[in-house]
Amino acid sequence: MARAFRHASRTTLPSACAFVAAAAMLAGCGGSTGTGTPSAASPAVDVPAGTLVKDGKITYCSDISAPPLTYYDAAQKPVGAEIELGDALASQLGVEANWANTAFNGIIPALQAKQCDAIITQLYIKPEREKVVNFVPYMYASNTLVVSAKNEKGIESASDLCGNKAAAQTGTTVADYLAGQSKKCLADGKQKVDIRLFNKDTDALQQLRLGLVDSYGTTLETAAYVLKQQPDTFALAGKPFNRIKVGAATRKDDTALHDALTKAFAAVQKNGEYAAILKKWNLTGDDIAG
Repeated sequence: MARAFRHASRTTLPSACAFVAAAAMLAGCGGSTGTGTPSAASPAVDVPAGTLVKDGKITYCSDISAPPLTYYDAAQKPVGAEIELGDALASQLGVEANWANTAFNGIIPALQAKQCDAIITQLYIKPEREKVVNFVPYMYASNTLVVSAKNEKGIESASDLCGNKAAAQTGTTVADYLAGQSKKCLADGKQKVDIRLFNKDTDALQQLRLGLVDSYGTTLETAAYVLKQQPDTFALAGKPFNRIKVGAATRKDDTALHDALTKAFAAVQKNGEYAAILKKWNLTGDDIAG
């Protein structure tokens, strides 16, 4: 599922690829692929000749292993919210989108080596990264609370967790957030949050499904994928929190592409494609304008 909201690491699920493979969705992790997105008949944004590694085609480096953002469907086609956004940007540029599946820990070096033109793969915008690449912000990454669709406990925000059982994944930012919330509950004279930590996302969700915990703190992206798969079982509680911006990265010396992608993103926001993509994948809470 989606990358964990950890500032030092990348995924909520250490075995995200394997988990979705069990659902016959990620059997194609690895290699390079193109979506075959047709170029726009009349591009809205001009890209100067020689800007792209290959004229007429924009290649994105992406670690295609994190539904609902980027993953392979049963036909080995890259799909997800970021894939659709990248395709929409390519259309605005009047070029074809090509997706190069790239390991996350080597993705910036791959960009710098001109193995691709840009990175789209939930890359957090951090000061140390801004020193080596330019960013076009396009969404947030954030945390949220997942509850039972029935939500008999009436949990609508973290402040409602006092005296309730809350699950989280070991080592994540949201686990620290819940610990802080528990201290606040005690300071307010209420019962602490009974925090249950799990190594795997699937274990935490099973506990929630069985009613053994009252909520599960995770990334909005992970929650969005869960809701897409089981809309009648789980629901979101309250507004997203712990937000950090995510952006499309380009090389520092490639200002022409950075400027073109900035204009292309503004165009897909204006024409409604951006909002439609987020809505389709249950990610409206990560809207950069929100």
